[in-house]
Amino acid sequence: MPEGLVAGSCRGSAAKDLVIRLIAEKGPLPFSSFMEAALYSPEGGYYTSGGETWGPRGDYITSLDVSPVFARTLARQVTECWELLGSPSSFELIEAGAGRGLLSSAILSHVKDACPALYDAMTVRLVERGAHPEGSAGGKVFWHRELGELAPVEAALVLSNELIDSFPVHRVCFSGGKLKELFVDFDGESFFEVEGPLSESALSGYFDRAGIRPFEGMKTEVNLDAGRWIRKASSLFSRGFVVTIDYGTAARELYSVERGSSLHCHFRHKLNDNPFVNVGEQDITTHVDFTTFALESLSAGLSLTGFTTQKNFLLGLGVLDELKTPSSLGADGVEEVNFNRALGQLISPGGMGDIFKVLVGHKGVERPRLRGVSFKDMARSLCLP
Repeated sequence: MPEGLVAGSCRGSAAKDLVIRLIAEKGPLPFSSFMEAALYSPEGGYYTSGGETWGPRGDYITSLDVSPVFARTLARQVTECWELLGSPSSFELIEAGAGRGLLSSAILSHVKDACPALYDAMTVRLVERGAHPEGSAGGKVFWHRELGELAPVEAALVLSNELIDSFPVHRVCFSGGKLKELFVDFDGESFFEVEGPLSESALSGYFDRAGIRPFEGMKTEVNLDAGRWIRKASSLFSRGFVVTIDYGTAARELYSVERGSSLHCHFRHKLNDNPFVNVGEQDITTHVDFTTFALESLSAGLSLTGFTTQKNFLLGLGVLDELKTPSSLGADGVEEVNFNRALGQLISPGGMGDIFKVLVGHKGVERPRLRGVSFKDMARSLCLP
């Protein structure tokens, strides 16, 4: 069996059957095609099959699941962005990868109480490829399947939380002084990887652009869809912001000798590094290369507002103001203590607070200074030219 990822136990599923058919028809597939089928195929894809993926009964939790403070704090940033745009009478909040729609719904609810003028101006667009309600909710919230369904507007904020990490990626390796691609094949029992020539020309110059020199034995992932996505997002407004929250880091750290592959899978709240098991039934993700994502943002017409950790972002927006004082040291204070503990998880050093990063880009507004990324801007760590 060729060296690389190899399936162990591989249960049957509609997504697995689809991949096997595609390999039989086309030969070995780029890993991006395998990942696309496993996550997004109408035939049993992880996100498109209607199963419960988030929360305690799913396979992983998000910051919103940890504490409602996450949405309330984000609402402050949305409000500040709107004010920096001159408080326009029409403003769209576009959440890409909206999942259940709970994050934007919570933001909208908070804005309604804290800033009625913004609430009156705001329309919420929820973009989700997976299963979701159809139509609109009360004329204020509208569901869409792709960014391409949205008409460009004057003023908007495009928000994503744990979206870019789920885009299909190419797996590549550097051996014999050459960059090669890793394809997915099937031997009748298991999936396995085989080396081949690059399937897309954009892969050949990817590392040079990020300032990375590939090293012998390197095996990693390249997310080309991230650049395509930010170009679409930027085209949706004349003036506004794009706020991207995801786990990842600068290219020089992500592609270092010490790091290796960042691919991992979530299945019933347990991590594994084998995408060839539980096909269609587990999440597959990779860390975001924020250096290249920032470069793509600049190419898409955005200016870099700032880059920081989720911890710094939330602290800058006053998340500690949300802490509750326990009413007593007895049982009556348990609820407050649990609330504060959950809030702490959002900003925990070495945990969610540092693993998740926030990159903000802007267009049509002169040198905005946002509280979230001004607290401790780490843009220099991206080593942009």
